[in-house]
Amino acid sequence: MRRTLATLVTALFSTLVLTLCCAPPAAAHTRLESTAPAAGSTATAPVTEVTLRFTLPVSLLGDGVVVEGPDGAVPADVAPAQGGLVLVATPAEALAPGRYTVTWTAAAQDGHPLEGTFGFRVAGKQADDGPTTGTAHDMAGMDHDMGHDAAAMDTPATRAATAVTRLGSAAALWGGLVAAGGLVFAGVVLRGRDEADVPTVLRLVRWSGVLLLGGLLVRVLAGAVLVAHGDLAAAVSPSAIGDSLTGTTRWDVGLQAAGGVAIAAGAWRTLAGSWAAVLGAALAGAGQVLGGHSNTVEPRWLVVTADVAHLAAAATWVGGVVALAFLLRARRRDGRDLDAALLGARFSVVAAASVAVVGVGGVLLAAGILDRPAQLWESTWGLLLLAKTGVVVVVAAIGTHNHLRVVPRLTARRRAVVRHAGPSRAAAGALRRSTGRETVLMVVVVLLTAWLVAASTQPDG
Repeated sequence: MRRTLATLVTALFSTLVLTLCCAPPAAAHTRLESTAPAAGSTATAPVTEVTLRFTLPVSLLGDGVVVEGPDGAVPADVAPAQGGLVLVATPAEALAPGRYTVTWTAAAQDGHPLEGTFGFRVAGKQADDGPTTGTAHDMAGMDHDMGHDAAAMDTPATRAATAVTRLGSAAALWGGLVAAGGLVFAGVVLRGRDEADVPTVLRLVRWSGVLLLGGLLVRVLAGAVLVAHGDLAAAVSPSAIGDSLTGTTRWDVGLQAAGGVAIAAGAWRTLAGSWAAVLGAALAGAGQVLGGHSNTVEPRWLVVTADVAHLAAAATWVGGVVALAFLLRARRRDGRDLDAALLGARFSVVAAASVAVVGVGGVLLAAGILDRPAQLWESTWGLLLLAKTGVVVVVAAIGTHNHLRVVPRLTARRRAVVRHAGPSRAAAGALRRSTGRETVLMVVVVLLTAWLVAASTQPDG
């Protein structure tokens, strides 16, 4: 049974890496790269079209591109070109002399709405009445994140929608991690007479799949509100929800949803009979990696492989800690002997290896994503990464204490005579409380991770 499970996991892992390496890039760094006419410039030749080039493909939101001139809005056809890298607004007639303002709205591949404003002039009598370098307002859209006008998006409603979207993402991530780690825990740690507790852990896995689906639902509905600039009615609008599921977001959410269904429906009674849940955990992991920053950097195969290894190790560690805490509490609630010696000893080895892979994978990912070390303290992404690293270090320290102090006490007392039962129970209680603290801190890590995925690596300000 274990050999079959190991073969299945290996095959799924290999397929996951190959699939993600061939998948289209995510949109963590999507921004306006250039425009024609350029922001703040003066066009001396007839302007028959306005083009906007982005660093990664985008999808139109609403009107997409609106051109306003001296006489108001200019009728224009708007269409994407070059696979979504370029948006082209073609006026019905060449633009007359004067000042023009272009307002654009688009969705990145991860569904996040982007918008901005820039200005230019067309040479002529009206255009010669003022400076030709453009106003501060004209340049603002290009000065901030290459055309992403954060001020226009920064309202109480959009801030709330953004927060709820990320909380939904965090819940989905937590559900996926616990489900995958719980399956590994059941297969690696629960041996011998401990196999009787496999159904208990699979119950945790099953409910983690439900949590994953609930988190995705919250993320999608709140994402629709965000795309609609805070309009709550968008949460129940099929068209608004469709607008929020653009680019790779469809695959990201779709893979995770399929994984959540497979986990919730497939985790039953025995590990061998839970093969669908194993498949679901791999699908959910694929969705998580597809929506991350690692798909925007090169060499892509190496960074994506590091991301997959990082996620798999994190799931083994996080899910294992939660499964151990869940199992010890279930035994205590049922009035059973905790018998935590073998559980602690077996899991401490798995956890140590997972922590090592998490550390190495995290370093490789950070090195690939960041252009220079200074972005660690100059950008929101870097600051969140430092905060996450600090919490992970604390969790690792607690795990190290368990490995070096608590588990040896449990192992030494396991076959002791009755007069040593008190110290043994005390050590088991210490392990149970410690796993509870680790679980709380890991929730913090997952919340920080949800914010990391959406944060920019560019310097703040």
